Amino acid sequence: MPDNETVETPSPHDEMPEGEEAPPKGVRFMAAVRWVILAITILVAAVVWWSYAAGTHHAAGGGETTEAKPKYFCPMHPQIVSDEPGECPICHMTLEPMPADRQKTVGAEMMHDAGSPAAANDSSSSSLPSGSVPPGTTSIKLSLDRVQAIGVRTALAREQTVSSVVRATAVVTPTEQGIAEVHVRSAGFVERIFVDQTGISVTREQALLALYSPEIYQAESELLSTKQWTRDDAGVRSLQAARRKLELLGMADKDIDRVLEKNEALRAIPIYARQSGFVAKKNVVAGSYVTPEMALYEIQDLSHVYVVADVFERDLGSLRVGIEGTFTSPRGDLARGTVDLIYPTLNAQARTTRVRMQLPNEKHSLQPGEYGTVAFAAAPRKALMVPLDSVIDTGMYTYVFVVDSDGRFSPRSVVLGEEDGNQVAIRAGISSGDRVVSGATFLIDSESRLQASVTQLPKP
Repeated sequence: MPDNETVETPSPHDEMPEGEEAPPKGVRFMAAVRWVILAITILVAAVVWWSYAAGTHHAAGGGETTEAKPKYFCPMHPQIVSDEPGECPICHMTLEPMPADRQKTVGAEMMHDAGSPAAANDSSSSSLPSGSVPPGTTSIKLSLDRVQAIGVRTALAREQTVSSVVRATAVVTPTEQGIAEVHVRSAGFVERIFVDQTGISVTREQALLALYSPEIYQAESELLSTKQWTRDDAGVRSLQAARRKLELLGMADKDIDRVLEKNEALRAIPIYARQSGFVAKKNVVAGSYVTPEMALYEIQDLSHVYVVADVFERDLGSLRVGIEGTFTSPRGDLARGTVDLIYPTLNAQARTTRVRMQLPNEKHSLQPGEYGTVAFAAAPRKALMVPLDSVIDTGMYTYVFVVDSDGRFSPRSVVLGEEDGNQVAIRAGISSGDRVVSGATFLIDSESRLQASVTQLPKP
């Protein structure tokens, strides 16, 4: 080949079909970028949609809310439910774990009731508005033969003057004023223990232990030195100041007098009980190094005790400060007192409020932690009364059956008040003059539930 002849290298453009132009550089790269951006946009949109759907489902009650589900209940009083283990405020039985099926049902009902205006305003044990029809029941009409066959009896709801007795379970507790702790005011070492066990009685000014404190021992020495130079008013004031220092350090006056009388400092000073009572706690042993912030003993004066009763919300209207009450212990002992405090808080789960009496206990017959029953003599008042047999209490709903003018038996949710013998007060739900079923009530209830379930069956 000649040296001056140029060889041309074929380019991509030469290989393109005739009539088509090659795309500019970077077009394929930008196309890939657009696909990546589109994929990211779709992914973000899917995540946002899923989060919104999950939140809506949870707000509508579709999600599980473990906090709203009670986990424990009382087998004897199913209406008592709790999120934590404990005991029933009515019968004081230990709460048992709730079965999973009932936990789900009760938890859902509690969530519904908590968000319902009616539940917030209704103070009865029922979560329904008073006068409404309980779920699972319906009005029924029975033939005369059927009514006579099952022995249905009725009674009028009437307003009566009630002098009822409110009864509740109660527990004995020490008074807050009767609890005292023993502290030292200067750090030191316990050289001797005089009261070395709990549960024994001590008297006021009884020596509990002997304490060696370098600070107190030095102050005693200063007191004796000052005493030697007491010849004028200035010396007397110095002696009084030295004595006052020992008093502030916790040394008793009689021990200071003994130091001055014998002209000798005490190595270990006694620490005395501030009141009479029983040693409830002891947190010190011989040889311990103790400081002012340590509670060495707790002494409880049980000459007076509290009796605290759990009173149902429906009975609170009959109680006031100053009314008399009688506490009966399991041994049959009786103690009488007056109500001195009605606590301002309500147990939302048990629907009870604590009512307190302070009782004398000179013979120590009432022991803290002891359970019993208390009866309060409620003040007379007007109330709408029906027989106790008229009321059906399922644990979730409380209702009666009212006899309508056409002979139908209609269930109505009611708010109960206090009991008086074989009658109970109705605070809301029915009116004076209404006739309620008072005999064969549960048979009427069974018939009502049967008919309600039949009407709810799907039609073929």
